[in-house]
Amino acid sequence: MTVSKKQLRFLLITAIAAGTTFMGGCATTSTSAEPEVDEVAVGREQMIRAFDAAWVRVIASGKDREILATEPAADPGAANGYIVRMADCLPLPDLTPYPEAPVGLLKKVLDSGQIRRLIQDVPTTPGSTTDYFSGISSRYFEAILEEISSHYGVDIEYTNVGYPPGRLASTTALLDDKVDFLSQLNAAGGRTQNLRRRISRRFSCTMIASSQFIQIPQDSPLVSEIKSLNDLMDRPDIRICAGPLSTQTIKAFMPNHMVMTRYIDDIADCDDKISRGKADIMVNPLPDLGIAGFDQYISVPTLIVAGTPLWVAQEGIACDVEPASGRGAMDCREINPL
Repeated sequence: MTVSKKQLRFLLITAIAAGTTFMGGCATTSTSAEPEVDEVAVGREQMIRAFDAAWVRVIASGKDREILATEPAADPGAANGYIVRMADCLPLPDLTPYPEAPVGLLKKVLDSGQIRRLIQDVPTTPGSTTDYFSGISSRYFEAILEEISSHYGVDIEYTNVGYPPGRLASTTALLDDKVDFLSQLNAAGGRTQNLRRRISRRFSCTMIASSQFIQIPQDSPLVSEIKSLNDLMDRPDIRICAGPLSTQTIKAFMPNHMVMTRYIDDIADCDDKISRGKADIMVNPLPDLGIAGFDQYISVPTLIVAGTPLWVAQEGIACDVEPASGRGAMDCREINPL
């Protein structure tokens, strides 16, 4: 009997889910605890692959372009000027199949028709950078759910689980099953709860990426002095104000600078700090602050690009139940680091 590639994939997934490993033509049964662990791991990976398969079909169909043409609400179409397309998943549906024989997390979502999404309850105001990205993020995800629902023949609804602005124990929320996945809150290169996100979680294709821009008051002498990222890096005396979509990146690239973080109404708050002499510049992912009503800034590109995927829990990660020092974040760590 000839076994097709499709049938072989089905048998392999089924074997993993059942806790069976094929070695040298013989079947070895795992211990009683292992099938459950395997099913958890496979189900999480299937969820990520379903996200990827759906996203690839969204961009292949041009739905993402339709969304960007109407975003943000304050200036429809302006998103085409600041959303960067990260080509880590090419629009080739044939190379990105949906998972077969769903188990674990993916099966739970399909059986229940429900998926829980972690978001942060940040006010949507013109003076907040997140206002220019959150609408795109939500509409992208709705398009992804439509694709997944269509493929599996199941209507899926999502529920937002809101957390307050600021530092967030989001890895803990995944591991504690408070949510099924994280929305595009975090850039892939950063860290959460003192552990690299790329280690502590599973992650999908990059769906939204953006560059970082140095925003200099047009009447500041820095306009003639700061023409590039290197110029700014060479000036640790310059005080920087940044919002939630920029602060971790800028602090990492410029550890010798003073970087002030504003989580709510960051554009408006940073503008206020600059006008009162408390900061010199701001860094922000918008190429022109005029879209937010702040026309008095000159933008300088840094050529730093950060991208945000969707996130699902990863095995082999443990997080503190409470902060070790009684304050701050609850650290996470690998149980068996390489």
